[in-house]
Amino acid sequence: MAFRRFAILSIVSIYLLILAGGIVRSTGSGMGCPDWPKCFGRFIPPTQASELPLHYEVIYKEKLHGEVLFNPTKTWIEYINRLIGAVTGLIVFITCILAYKIGRKVFLPSVAAFVLVLANAILGKYVVDSFLLPGVVTTHMLLSIGVLYFLIKALNNQTDSEVIISPTRNWIVLNLVVVLIQILLGTQVRENMDHVILELGETAKDQWVNALDWVYIAHRSFSWILLISHLILWRKLSAEPFQNYRYGLLILIGISFFTGVLMAYFALPIGSQAVHLLISLILIGWHMQLFVQTKNA
Repeated sequence: MAFRRFAILSIVSIYLLILAGGIVRSTGSGMGCPDWPKCFGRFIPPTQASELPLHYEVIYKEKLHGEVLFNPTKTWIEYINRLIGAVTGLIVFITCILAYKIGRKVFLPSVAAFVLVLANAILGKYVVDSFLLPGVVTTHMLLSIGVLYFLIKALNNQTDSEVIISPTRNWIVLNLVVVLIQILLGTQVRENMDHVILELGETAKDQWVNALDWVYIAHRSFSWILLISHLILWRKLSAEPFQNYRYGLLILIGISFFTGVLMAYFALPIGSQAVHLLISLILIGWHMQLFVQTKNA
């Protein structure tokens, strides 16, 4: 029971961390702390400019990339994100210790999840240092998805898998892949958005979406493939004993489309990007859960 509670807590913590990361990105707070693991050379970041190191604008000029005006809100948003990351790492580590007492089938995926958490923490420093380097955000996201998979795998290895018919499971896998592709396209849009913001400035928020490149069009168009594939899966599951999963798909897809419309046509309202990302990752976790707890007939 202790392992199960910590495994579930680990999954919840990962989602909270992803949400916090989404808020960091959507508020442009990634450079709120220009160094790592400290923040402006302190373990507890400053709340006002008078607490900053002398000549901080010179010391951190390169890392701040010209944004030398101190913004305590952005600093604390990034700092809280780091705190959640540290707590998440600790929770996953405790999960590993508890898994060791259960057996190899549970311990190995738990260790894999912890290793990926550590890798993501190291990559987090690289995200700060690299500043808009292509591919870093996408890799960061892939590692987070990997952590979710191994935690779900460890959690389900305690119980026997249910058997469902092979075609249905194949459709679950297909939709999992479709969601993964859409998430990866979304990270590319996010990276492109960073460059657009840098070029147009934060005051031109109503122009950001229109300035995005072809990846945004691909991401938006692919959402219809995602919708159709999930509706087919929803129909195929009508005779299966997974009705909570089935109707959960519709709710998650609905929220995802709603937040997507908000971002596209209402100049990215506050929180819409973070919620959009979180829902997408809950959706892929939803598919992972059913996939690992079942097997082909």
